[in-house]
Amino acid sequence: MAFQFNINRDDLLRGISGQQNITSKKGTLAILSNVLLEVVEEQIVLTGTDLEIGLKQRIPAEVLATGVLTLPSKKLFEITRESGSTVLSFKELENQWVEITAGPSVYRLAGMVADEFPQFPDYKEEDMVVMESGIMIDLVEKTIFSIAQDKENMFTLTAAMLQKVNVDDQIFLKMITSDGHRLTIMNKEVDASIDTLAFQPTTLIPRRGVQEIRKFCENRHTFSFGLEEKQAVLKSDDSLLIIRLMEGDFPDFQGLLNILSKDNSIQINRIRFLESLKRISLFTEELFHAIKMDVSENKIVLTSQNADYGSAKDEFEVIYAGEPLSLGFNCRYFIETLQVMEGKIITASINNQESPCMITSDDDPGFLSVIMPMKL
Repeated sequence: MAFQFNINRDDLLRGISGQQNITSKKGTLAILSNVLLEVVEEQIVLTGTDLEIGLKQRIPAEVLATGVLTLPSKKLFEITRESGSTVLSFKELENQWVEITAGPSVYRLAGMVADEFPQFPDYKEEDMVVMESGIMIDLVEKTIFSIAQDKENMFTLTAAMLQKVNVDDQIFLKMITSDGHRLTIMNKEVDASIDTLAFQPTTLIPRRGVQEIRKFCENRHTFSFGLEEKQAVLKSDDSLLIIRLMEGDFPDFQGLLNILSKDNSIQINRIRFLESLKRISLFTEELFHAIKMDVSENKIVLTSQNADYGSAKDEFEVIYAGEPLSLGFNCRYFIETLQVMEGKIITASINNQESPCMITSDDDPGFLSVIMPMKL
């Protein structure tokens, strides 16, 4: 049956824009660049998938006739975004063509039959628990920057590991990311209901899935969260996100943490340190962003050198009473870490000149970053 409906432009734009990262992936199946459009009573249901991430959204509409078809996701987004009309009218024509009227503008968009569109995964709603969106947003924003890019040799580093930790009758969600050169951990205390979730020995959420979780949680106070053997499920009143979990092992980060000590610590003003790093980074080499840190009693000196442009130096006061240290690090790793941290003062703990640097802050409980050194 050919569908026909009218829909608010802003409502449709919010929905179709949320599909773009999922449907834009180049794949072998042409239909995956389309969204499934199901027109039912008083609403349309938009579904997009790349076989790893699936997103289903319900959008209110004035439905004149029901039906189902798939339409090109990117082109539908562009039409909606550029439309000057507050209402868009859709009417299905013969041979999977759809006429879209937006004020004085009329578009004809070629669709594809829905028969070939992948079936959306089933999930167990009874096993889901209610979570505060702010908790998940904090976990993601404090760790996503150190997930490895796809070119990383150890492919499981292109995912974030999610763990449940029980400490003294309290339950924490822990997100861990690493690209092999740095490690980032964020803990958040959660409600006891999380204890019922089916965590695997290693629960790995791929980078793109983590990005979609962040978007899903925006503008929502709570959502329902579920973990199954092969997928993570997020559900709200009008949206459903299902992410296929990655299989594999994550490096033994606990072994690294066990050898780090807080005995040799530097207390640093976070903003002053961040501003200095940004200035010094102007004269680092593009590939490694290497800087030198010379730490002595209550003072740190940062220097960088670029073969083509010259050098930079900056120094400022810190609180430090240990032996002098001369250290080499990737400047960008420090910048990205300090940008997501909270609080005025951070603690940088370094065992010796060849050991990793552990960064924490009393004002940012639950956060920990470890950055590996460089030989200069």
